[in-house]
Amino acid sequence: MVNRADGGRSARGRVAVLMSGGVDSSVAALILKKRGYDVVGVTLHLWDYAGAGRNSGAVRGCCDISQQMDARYVCSQLGIPHFLLDMRGEFREQVVDPFTRSYLSGETPNPCVFCNSRVKWGAVLRRIHALEAEFVATGHYARVVHGEKGVRLLRGIDRRKDQSYALWEIPREALEKTLFPLGNRAKEQIRAEASTVGLRTAGKAESQEICFIDDHYSEHLRRASGGETTRIGKGRIVDGDGVTVGTHNGFFNFTIGQRRGLNIGDGKGPYFVAEIHPETNTVVIGGAESLKHQGCIVRGVNWVSYDPPVGPVRCVAKIRYNDRGSPAILETAEDGSVILRFPGGVRAVTPGQSAVWYRGESVWGGGIISRALREGVAAGVAAERNRDETA
Repeated sequence: MVNRADGGRSARGRVAVLMSGGVDSSVAALILKKRGYDVVGVTLHLWDYAGAGRNSGAVRGCCDISQQMDARYVCSQLGIPHFLLDMRGEFREQVVDPFTRSYLSGETPNPCVFCNSRVKWGAVLRRIHALEAEFVATGHYARVVHGEKGVRLLRGIDRRKDQSYALWEIPREALEKTLFPLGNRAKEQIRAEASTVGLRTAGKAESQEICFIDDHYSEHLRRASGGETTRIGKGRIVDGDGVTVGTHNGFFNFTIGQRRGLNIGDGKGPYFVAEIHPETNTVVIGGAESLKHQGCIVRGVNWVSYDPPVGPVRCVAKIRYNDRGSPAILETAEDGSVILRFPGGVRAVTPGQSAVWYRGESVWGGGIISRALREGVAAGVAAERNRDETA
């Protein structure tokens, strides 16, 4: 088995390293150059902050001019070419607009997933041929391995930084052209290596998660919705029995599990957002027990490392980025969706977020959560007759 994350390849080739202006992508370029690859740095221009109501003092994401200049400076330090790709159209179409539509349908999306698969491993891969690049590389903490049965996506060795959850939608054929040079290293090693060689980005702080959102996502929705947020207007906050206990300024201001901003002063809390009903502009609240679910239905599934199973099987699944993962029983439906059931229950299943399931170290597959399952685990799903797919 050849592990591209640890430098197992002996053949040389040209690699386009996507450089955000941060320390991780800077060191990714450094490592690949040391390994003998013909490295070119590529920075993506994804968003125009000046026209989006951005606070002038904030820095977030690779589109800020200071980030672009840092990436260019590091390329100069490393003695490699640097290119700036204008991907604003693709980013708006594939990331920003779906983000807006998802929130206005009552979901809580993760735009980083779509940016990875549809821009970085979608539109960019279609353009790197102009740079005569054979591979694309990033500073993600994940691994790619090749074996007799094909390519697999693995967790990063550093569990605190593992980013495999956000990479589930990358097609297998794109993984064939992917290098993750940081996958076998810890964050501390990366900063130390950057400092040792004096890279400009060695001490740079981590970037924010959603690069095109300034202050609060509701402001983005107000600007991007064409007046829809105003038309939605005020709505009801109800308890589990449907009794009105308060009002709100639009369901899109809330997400499942949210506790702050409810302003329910009956002294019986704490309360959490348990359900969101965009069709009636209603937010349902409840106690901590209202957030407990037995599983979820997942749409838009991509089988990253292995094909779909036949019959119910066991796995470990995550339903949010910082989730440590829980034992689950996975079953595919006739329409291609996935049913995930958690024998121990799971908290705050959030439509729009990603569900990702693992087979050992490998990312088996993932998809977008459509809805929570409130019924118990089906009696017909017996662990004794399932193949153990966690090994």
